[in-house]
Amino acid sequence: MTTEAKLKNALREAMQTQPLSEINVTLLCERCHCHRQTFYYHYQDMYDLLAAIFLTEDISELEMTKTVIEALDAILHYCKKNFVFLRSAYASAASEFVDDFLYSKIMLKVFNIFLMEDRFGLEKEEYRTLSRRYSKFISNELSYWLKNTSVTPARFEKNLKRFIVASEHEVLPGLAKQIYEEKNKK
Repeated sequence: MTTEAKLKNALREAMQTQPLSEINVTLLCERCHCHRQTFYYHYQDMYDLLAAIFLTEDISELEMTKTVIEALDAILHYCKKNFVFLRSAYASAASEFVDDFLYSKIMLKVFNIFLMEDRFGLEKEEYRTLSRRYSKFISNELSYWLKNTSVTPARFEKNLKRFIVASEHEVLPGLAKQIYEEKNKK
């Protein structure tokens, strides 16, 4: 395992029990058996390390999904599995890293699904717009529930499962119709 991977794992593990503001470079270096200089060779600070985690994070289940519901279920499963880590990241000054990560993962996958299915009869750029709007809608809801400190992982999953199904059946067709109408008004 590379030093970078060790530092990423050490930060993730530490964030399971401590807020990011209480984790320092010395603690991570002790866990990884490396020197502080090694940390600073790879990263500027803790936020740079956290950003690197989200830039390289993979949701393997997402790759195999073929429908919007399957894709969002994979995202939901990832969030539940990494609930404490994500909540800890949201509680730090780095919440935008989580928002950007979730939005981009959703957007890229649903855009590919929309193009493959072509269920709304839109053009490629219109599907891109639909993907952006729908992904923002979904990622905002994920963010809301992850930030809510009174929500348990089980409640998070239950509420989001209902939300995902409702959004796919009600919001998505409404957004597609709106984009179609915007196109025809030009």
